[in-house]
Amino acid sequence: MNVISIVDNKKTNYHIVHSVNSTECERYACSELQKYLYESLEFPIPIFSDKCLKRGPEIIIGRARNNNELSKLIGKSEEAFLIIEKDNDIIITGNSSRAILYAVYKFLEEFVGFRCFTKDCEKVDKLDSLSIKKDYLLIQDFSFEYREVYFRNAFDANFASKNMLNSNLANLGAIHGNKVKWYNFHHSFSDLINPNEYFEEHPEYFSLIDDKRRKEHTELCLSNEEVFNLCLEKIRSWIKNNPDCKIFSVAQDEWMGHFIKMACECENCKKIDDENNSQSGSIITFVNRIVEELQKEFPDKLIHTFAYQYSRKAPTKVKPHNNVIVRLCNIECSWSKSIEELTSIDGTCETAKFYNDLINWSKITNRLYIWDYAVNFRNYLLPFPNLFVIAKNISLYRKNNVKGVLMQGNFSYGGGGYLDELKSYLTARLLRDDAKSVNEIIEEFCFYYYGDVASKYVLEYIYLWEKHVRNYNMWLYDNADHEMFNEEIIQESFRLLNKALEFTTNKERVERLLISIEYLYLVRLEMDYPNRNKLIDDFKEKILKLRITEIFERTELNYSIEIMKKSRYAIDRKDWYSLYYIMR
Repeated sequence: MNVISIVDNKKTNYHIVHSVNSTECERYACSELQKYLYESLEFPIPIFSDKCLKRGPEIIIGRARNNNELSKLIGKSEEAFLIIEKDNDIIITGNSSRAILYAVYKFLEEFVGFRCFTKDCEKVDKLDSLSIKKDYLLIQDFSFEYREVYFRNAFDANFASKNMLNSNLANLGAIHGNKVKWYNFHHSFSDLINPNEYFEEHPEYFSLIDDKRRKEHTELCLSNEEVFNLCLEKIRSWIKNNPDCKIFSVAQDEWMGHFIKMACECENCKKIDDENNSQSGSIITFVNRIVEELQKEFPDKLIHTFAYQYSRKAPTKVKPHNNVIVRLCNIECSWSKSIEELTSIDGTCETAKFYNDLINWSKITNRLYIWDYAVNFRNYLLPFPNLFVIAKNISLYRKNNVKGVLMQGNFSYGGGGYLDELKSYLTARLLRDDAKSVNEIIEEFCFYYYGDVASKYVLEYIYLWEKHVRNYNMWLYDNADHEMFNEEIIQESFRLLNKALEFTTNKERVERLLISIEYLYLVRLEMDYPNRNKLIDDFKEKILKLRITEIFERTELNYSIEIMKKSRYAIDRKDWYSLYYIMR
């Protein structure tokens, strides 16, 4: 088999070449390629534009030299890319600037072992030579058109770009090829028609529940024609004022009111919902009308809505328009086992009901997205071991033609949830169709992030919890008195992580792991335990040192610390209030 040498013993005939008309992102891709090849080979490969004459073999980026290799990507997505050896040249290109940048990172992964584990932990292999097989060809597209890791540490643009996340919340700009940009990322009914502004004069715009129009914990009356017209005009203004956004949200509110009646039950809304055997019927009917009107002026814009709580069940009559994104949420599920496994064990459990909803939506929806979860929101720091569940559920989504996935963890400043960094990396790799096994991804991450010797103890700790949790049900809002938490596993966790701390080269990374077990240990102490409050004050200092700002979702830190002191297991949250900030 013929092999072509690119660099050997700090010598090369190659140049990196971009088009004279290249984008900012394509030129950045060239510099990234040069940068990481230099880190690996300790030798710089020159960069110039195709305005210059060809001097020898080239690494051709994007559309340089008027290459026609994009014909191989016809029919694929705008993010599809390829790497090909042709007549001693290496062509790295894609269907968009972002795809070209992804292709460069893929080349680096394949040829010099590049990885971006976190924004401050990367690796390349140190090599003496670089070569490529004659007629080498790699083509990649993505199962998921939308890939969002909703963790604070994953909002970093470099991490997102290097791991091929096109997430709305990452700060991706032109240099990274931009992103799939949303306007009004999630709950939006009250932004379309706010009850504080309209309810007094027009209570008929809002939910009729038990024969009474509601101002609080309300939704819109979706069969009201004035509501439709007001929403349509508001969305038109959003689109005109935000031309760089592709997706606009027309979605039910939450009001922090889980599992209470919110949807309108007026005669007309109820008729639509009854015909569809679900309260999603009136929502899909409404957003379909919105899209049909918008298409006359904005045919390329998409409208997003939720299948969430009361609207989670798929309608049986109406089908979503092709330009409607339905984002199905699994907040009621258990995370100790995968959706398919739990369904096979008990076909009547809440997770099994979600599985059926997933199947039914997938049959009628062109753009089914998933909003999934990967942390305990009531107690960010509690162990939430679901690494293998993440992998199995993503595989299930792919199998059922899901087109987009958001995996939500701790999005507060500073992060600090259980295994945030690993979960972010693992999810990103899986969403881009990584062929490696879950164990390979986890073990490679731990080796480089925590260090050779320390990683052995960290891995033992991770697998201990992954195995342990399978004996229980685990939900997003469990407390520290859950039966899966016991003294034996707490003490073994302390032992393993203290050994890791002894051998690591980066103590703060292991301290972030330890903080979960310290929190679990402290909140389980009896209220009369000696110096309990002092131990909690010391814990607070560790939290601040690690730059963690929330330990309960959207809750001010000092309040959370006082709850730890006043209530065993941090259960009694008297006078609790939510800092209900919206991530956009």
